[in-house]
Amino acid sequence: MRLCVFITSSLSALVISQPTFAQSSAANNEIVVTGQRAQQANAIAEKRSALGIIDVASADEIGQLPDNNVAEVVERLPGVGVQYDQGEGRFVSIRGVPAELNGYTVNGFELGNPDGDTRALPLDVISGQLLNRIEVSKVKTSDLLGQGIGGTINLVTQTAFDFDRPFIFSANGKVGYQELREGSQPIEGDVTIGGRFGADEEFGILLGASYSDRTFTSFGFFPDDWFEVPEAARGALPSNIKYTDYRLNRERIGASGSLDWRGGATELYIRGIYSIFKEDEYRQRLRIDFDDAVLDPGGVTGSATDTEQRSDLRLEQKEKSVLAIMAGGSSEIGSDWIIDYGAAFVHNEVREPNQSWQFRGNPGPVSLDFSDRLYTVIPDNGFLEPSDLGFRSFTAQDDSGDEDIWQGRLDFTRNLALGEDSFLKFGANIRLTDKSFDAETANYGRGDADNRFTLDGLSGPDVTVFPRSGRGYRITPVIDEFLIQDFTNANLNGPLFVFDDGDTLEDGTLDDFSLDENIYAGYMMANLDFGEIAVTAGLRVERTELDITGFRLDEETTTVLPATERKRYTDFLPSIVVRISPADDVIFRAAYSRSIGRPQYADLSPGGAISFDLSDTGIVEGSASLGNADLDPFVADSFDMTAEWYFAPGGLLSLGAFAKFIDNPIFTETLTLFDTSFAGRDYDILRFSQPQNAEQGDIIGLEAAYQQQFTMLPGLLSGLGVNLNVTFIDSNLRVPDRKNGGFPEQSDLLWGAQLFYQKGPVEASVAYNHTGRAPIGISGAPVTDEYNDDLRRLDAKIAFDVTDNIRIFAEGKNLTDEPTRQYQGEDFRDRVIQQERYGRTYYAGVSVRW
Repeated sequence: MRLCVFITSSLSALVISQPTFAQSSAANNEIVVTGQRAQQANAIAEKRSALGIIDVASADEIGQLPDNNVAEVVERLPGVGVQYDQGEGRFVSIRGVPAELNGYTVNGFELGNPDGDTRALPLDVISGQLLNRIEVSKVKTSDLLGQGIGGTINLVTQTAFDFDRPFIFSANGKVGYQELREGSQPIEGDVTIGGRFGADEEFGILLGASYSDRTFTSFGFFPDDWFEVPEAARGALPSNIKYTDYRLNRERIGASGSLDWRGGATELYIRGIYSIFKEDEYRQRLRIDFDDAVLDPGGVTGSATDTEQRSDLRLEQKEKSVLAIMAGGSSEIGSDWIIDYGAAFVHNEVREPNQSWQFRGNPGPVSLDFSDRLYTVIPDNGFLEPSDLGFRSFTAQDDSGDEDIWQGRLDFTRNLALGEDSFLKFGANIRLTDKSFDAETANYGRGDADNRFTLDGLSGPDVTVFPRSGRGYRITPVIDEFLIQDFTNANLNGPLFVFDDGDTLEDGTLDDFSLDENIYAGYMMANLDFGEIAVTAGLRVERTELDITGFRLDEETTTVLPATERKRYTDFLPSIVVRISPADDVIFRAAYSRSIGRPQYADLSPGGAISFDLSDTGIVEGSASLGNADLDPFVADSFDMTAEWYFAPGGLLSLGAFAKFIDNPIFTETLTLFDTSFAGRDYDILRFSQPQNAEQGDIIGLEAAYQQQFTMLPGLLSGLGVNLNVTFIDSNLRVPDRKNGGFPEQSDLLWGAQLFYQKGPVEASVAYNHTGRAPIGISGAPVTDEYNDDLRRLDAKIAFDVTDNIRIFAEGKNLTDEPTRQYQGEDFRDRVIQQERYGRTYYAGVSVRW
């Protein structure tokens, strides 16, 4: 086991919700500061009082920077990396751990996932404007769920008791301008209303709603399939070039509500949150394949004659929704006992219909030029005309998935007569999940020689895309979406579109599954407060019972058979946290904890494809690619140490380190078996692939964070403050027949810097975030591994209080016009497989609050 000496961080927050106006009031000679400073101080207080190690994004900070969703909010916390899709944050990794191995909860109840085959919750589904705070628990105590090797993201919804006044009303609205999509005006807005009532204000009700609508464009450059060529300037050549015009509309609708009652020793609540994410996507792409490139001396330029030009159009609609309803409360019994209880229902769903068309032709010789990282391939005789591109394929996809989760929990806390905060706590919870995913794709090919058609009469005006500012690529010819849809609807049942039974059966079979996954858990823990030293120790036991059905396709007989598997396992998850407070403003923490990460649904499904082929020589060959319901979960033993100095109001210096030793990482094993039998058939040669558990992996890292509000400075300078964090991570994943490498989504370096200002009616922030390069996944060989390159974001916002209740603001997002970039091969950043540009976005808006 590797010995690690740490220096952790966990700076608390810098995150964003409804604006809180800067104001001060005198009461008993005390100055009360609100606004960004107050909320950052609240987040620090949450971190300071936690039993484990957490970071908090306070609700009233959500909105201080132009973040689109929850993923972009938590990115500003230390140790958090985010994968972006179309310029918006989506998947979150914590301390180098991939998104699918982390936990996601709302008010402590598991949130599940609308996506079909993964446990990685796409956090772009949820807007942050309806939340009280976002908690990222990096070291958990035994009363928290076992899932979450990197940590658990807990979304805490608002209640009327979170505010300091009996009536609450706030509304925010803004309209924007987008650099790459002139004429499109994104809009966002949210409203919260409610209050407390009753003789003693014992009742509270709060309702909230949010809406955003954004139509935008992105330009992309997407070559792939680089293969090694020693004489090439980059040591390799791609097999194609692709550039793409994306036009998207993204709409989010959210709602939340809470009804609370507090009377004497009992508190009761009913709460709910709903969010729906809709996306309409138009993707026009030009592709040129060149398989026989010949390079000139120097390997920078060259030519190819075996070529193909393709025009593709994809129209895709996505609709993902999350609904969570919960009820519960707590009761004090006497002076020593507290009982907490609750139940929840969560429903998630995804609907994803889409259509795609492809036309192909031969442009003849092409010239290659690799002198720029975004290289060029130009046909010597010009790009093909619409009449030279023949129809090749049409697909109509209709995927859908549903998930229902029922949960219940019961916790007992007994105060102990040992120190001020000593207690014994024990309890149990249950989670029952029913999940299914159904993929359907109808595939059509071209007709015979007498029944074929071209793009002639179905094309539209050419477009030029700019994956990098100042460098344009022409897409020609363009498939007109309305003409091709009308033509397809009129001819789909005729001889021009030939239905492909085999591909349709395969696409409608291999990804389908249904499962029941039930978790039964119990725990016991104690917090012993000895004054300067406090110890929290406990044990959690989780029993997982999985029944999963997939579908196996025999490609020879086109037979589809259901395959059902069961998996039962029990995990024992101990934890201990020691806190030492040698002074009122200093805390040291040392912790050990064990957590799990359950396998991906796609890996667990026992479905797959089986092929059989009898060669001319009489040798029976075949292949089988299946899931594996017998996979064990990832199990991580984690060690953490932190030192936290709360040196001033709103000030924090945090240093620390962490180490995670992870058993049972999952990889796809590919074997060639000889003289074997499988599924009732004998094979001379069988190529078999299936997810398997590997040996071990480990992640170690250092975190540091610093936050200060410079109130000691004179005059206007006293409004300044700074928030800095940095995380260094190193991982080692051992996979058979591969050299050791890093975990997917694990960046070696994460850092962020924010300068903020609050003085009088002015409040402003500018933030820069850097996410270092990270592997996307593990492929069959290192040379084909794919990586996300460094991603840097610069955002800013300034606000001015017109009155005590009205604020106007302006904000800018992605001010450096940073693209996302991916490349192939660990050490070859010039082997680009994606560069996608989104441009800058600007907003102006107004906030009202009473």
